[in-house]
Amino acid sequence: MVARAFGTAFGLTFIAEMGDKTQIAILTLAARHGYIPVFLGAALAFVFLNAISVGIGSAFAQFLPKIAIRIIAASIFIIFGVRSFREKENEEKISKSRNAFFGTFAVVSLMELGDKTQLALVALTSKMGQPVFIFLGGTLALWLTSFMGAIAGKALSKLLPFKTIKIASGIVFLCFGILIAAGLI
Repeated sequence: MVARAFGTAFGLTFIAEMGDKTQIAILTLAARHGYIPVFLGAALAFVFLNAISVGIGSAFAQFLPKIAIRIIAASIFIIFGVRSFREKENEEKISKSRNAFFGTFAVVSLMELGDKTQLALVALTSKMGQPVFIFLGGTLALWLTSFMGAIAGKALSKLLPFKTIKIASGIVFLCFGILIAAGLI
């Protein structure tokens, strides 16, 4: 039962997260800031969120209305998008690691709050028990997809000039913000 819980959580989460909006956001952030602080910020966010998912279950759904989560997430994406167009290259380099880590943590936390992978972990835990192994399987899958996205973003940064990445990431974040605000994702 332990191996089944771990394997189910890992497989379901890995498949659900591949190409997901969070992985695309991680790719975009890593292209701008480097893969290490982005991956670490995402990894910490997933530990935090998965612990909540398997420990508390659906508590967030009771305390925070979906509209509030959507507005907060949309606002953060729009703010990141606007900042992409306003940041100066030197300011970016000076504070990139710290801001990338905390920025990624915030973006991933809000994007994944109530997301299908989090809800799947809640459902798996209630069905199979084994919260520790559901947590480990889901978290490992999310770390792996995040690492893959961060590495792809880093590779992209070697192919394109910084200014192009900055503009593209601003557009991606603005689009995500608008789509989230409209309730389309």
